[in-house]
Amino acid sequence: MNKKIIALAVAAAVISTSASAATVYQDGASKVTIGGRLAVRAEYTESVNDQDSTTKLENNSSRINFGFEHEMVPGWIAGAKAEWGYDALASGSQDFSNRLGNVYFLNEQVGTITLGKQWSTYYDITAWTDVFWIYGGEASGTYDGRAETDGHGDSGTGRANEALSYRKSINGLNIGVQYQFEGDDIKTGASTTHREYGLQSALSYDFDFGISLGGAYSLTKYEGQADDTTWTLGALYQSDMLYVAGQYGQYENHTSVNGNLKNVTNKAGVSGVAENATGYEFIAAYLVNGGEYQVYGGYNGLEDDDSKAEYSYGLIGAAWTPGSMIFSAEYKLGVTDKDNLGNDSGADQFAVLARYNF
Repeated sequence: MNKKIIALAVAAAVISTSASAATVYQDGASKVTIGGRLAVRAEYTESVNDQDSTTKLENNSSRINFGFEHEMVPGWIAGAKAEWGYDALASGSQDFSNRLGNVYFLNEQVGTITLGKQWSTYYDITAWTDVFWIYGGEASGTYDGRAETDGHGDSGTGRANEALSYRKSINGLNIGVQYQFEGDDIKTGASTTHREYGLQSALSYDFDFGISLGGAYSLTKYEGQADDTTWTLGALYQSDMLYVAGQYGQYENHTSVNGNLKNVTNKAGVSGVAENATGYEFIAAYLVNGGEYQVYGGYNGLEDDDSKAEYSYGLIGAAWTPGSMIFSAEYKLGVTDKDNLGNDSGADQFAVLARYNF
């Protein structure tokens, strides 16, 4: 790629008004796109346990991504996706974090093969409930794992590291399988281990009348420690005016229950995660004018089956999505945040979001 194309891509990141990725270069066989978002939120947290209430303004998962596609031979497309997260409110030097980096091969008849850091096949199902604009996605097992940092990348349930996946849709039936190669050393409490390999599968079916049903399973094998396993079942209904989705999951040696088990070693000898945990997620949204106006509510609940640790809350929210902008407000109510002894530090929260998609 020459310097002219790179300059066009950078310019598009600044001036684009499209809500989706913009094509900055295209010829008969190749295409370059750029996309991302800049998002900030203002948040109020109620006082709890004699602590003062707090307010803060913070970055809300801003990111930038580049996409490349080339038709190798008729019917076969080779592509690459790279994405970095950044702090939109940073006052000093900017640190970029790796979110995605993969290459893929796509054929309509054969399916899609992807290699590298990518959204997992597990997330093909859990994404159905991970659609609140500010909060959510905290009970499906997606963003959890054994590693102290970026746990879901190592366990492969979120943006999976060192992964190879295959996806194919056949007349409404969606199939996904994933393999993770050996990983780097990670620290879990006082111990060090590494992923030997990971396996995932996902299966769903889309009915003609708007309902989808599916399930996913994940197994991560660690050296010298108990396996990390998760499974989830999901259901989705969507129409022009309604979006309703639910999720139920069981997790073994996978989740820290919102960090409440940080200094705990479970019965399987694994530090910082529950040996057995259960999660529920639910959302119902009413959409007006094609989704430009939204009113929604839901619930996230995550429990350690072997102790009193729990993280749960209800949620109500509203959003306006004019063009490339998103404005939303969400209220987390009835927040329970218990450690393994039952000590509750839960506090209700209210936040407003402003986001620009480019």
